[in-house]
Amino acid sequence: MIEAVINLEGTFKKKHITITNIYKMLRNDQQKVPWRKLICNNGGMPKWNFILYMAILGKLNTRDRLARWEVTNELLCPMCNVEEESVEHLFFKCTFAAAIWSKILHWMGVNRQTMKWSQEIEWACSNAKSRSANAEIYRIAIAGCVYHVWQERNHRIFRAKQKQAGILIKQTIQMICGRGYTLPRLRRRLEELNFYP
Repeated sequence: MIEAVINLEGTFKKKHITITNIYKMLRNDQQKVPWRKLICNNGGMPKWNFILYMAILGKLNTRDRLARWEVTNELLCPMCNVEEESVEHLFFKCTFAAAIWSKILHWMGVNRQTMKWSQEIEWACSNAKSRSANAEIYRIAIAGCVYHVWQERNHRIFRAKQKQAGILIKQTIQMICGRGYTLPRLRRRLEELNFYP
């Protein structure tokens, strides 16, 4: 921080001062994370992007994290009741969440199987970084799916309510279409997709 202040003083001594120069001086040219376009250029709802951001960082309070803090002894995933709940499991190793993501991929015309969470993010970073309609819809879809799976997980734990996978798929796709229709460049592509899988 002291270096930034010293460099900032040097910036003020120049004849031409811009906000860009001050910003670059304070930022210190940090490395950009590869997943920044999934979050920053995402037309999804802000709460979707926030949950996606937390999931990418591994900061969601899944049961494995809560057990490390000795908050809970329950480790089973509330969706499948088979494996220990973690970010890697919940997105999309869990059979319930994998079925949802698989249908959404199929709806978007992406012909591949669901992968591990880290592989999904890596695939998205390399294949959905452009400004094409398909890439933008994919970014919105992954944020929407992660959000709805996380919400369903929380509803099962805290409200003892659960929805069928088919209902969640339709709800997620409706929300993706709702967000996409607000962006004119995506409207045509969304109209080409089947509304319900």
